[in-house]
Amino acid sequence: MSRICKNCGQTVDDNSAFCPNCGASVQDTVPSTNVNSNDGYQQNNPYQQPMGEAGTAWGLGDDKKLVSKVAYGVLAILLGGFGIHKFYAGKTMWGIIYILLCWTGIPAILALVEGIIGLTTKDDGQGNIYA
Repeated sequence: MSRICKNCGQTVDDNSAFCPNCGASVQDTVPSTNVNSNDGYQQNNPYQQPMGEAGTAWGLGDDKKLVSKVAYGVLAILLGGFGIHKFYAGKTMWGIIYILLCWTGIPAILALVEGIIGLTTKDDGQGNIYA
C-alpha cells in the first residue's frame, strides 16, 4: 500500500510518516480516481499537480520567482519606471536596465502594463504569482 502526501500529492515511502517534499503528514491510501471527488488535484494526472497554480505575470524565461501578486502589481504601477518591481522579482539585470532608461519614460509605460497584468493574473490561492 503506497502513501500519498495530502499537501503536495507526492508519493512517499511506506515507512515514512512525513512527506520529504513538504513535511506534511501522509495518508495511508492512494487517492481515488473518482471524477466526482473534488480534492484539489487533477484526476488521472501522474504528477498530481494541484489545480489553480499561479500564473505568469509578463516575465518570460526560466528565471521566474514566486512573488506576492499585490506587492508586485503595486510596485510596478507606482515605482515601475525605476524597475523596482524587477528587483523585487529577482530580475536584477532588468531592474538595472529600467533604471538606466528611466529618463525616456519607456520603462514607466512597460511597468504600468506589467503591473496591470500582474494584478489580473490568476494567483495560486495564497496570493502569489510567478514574475
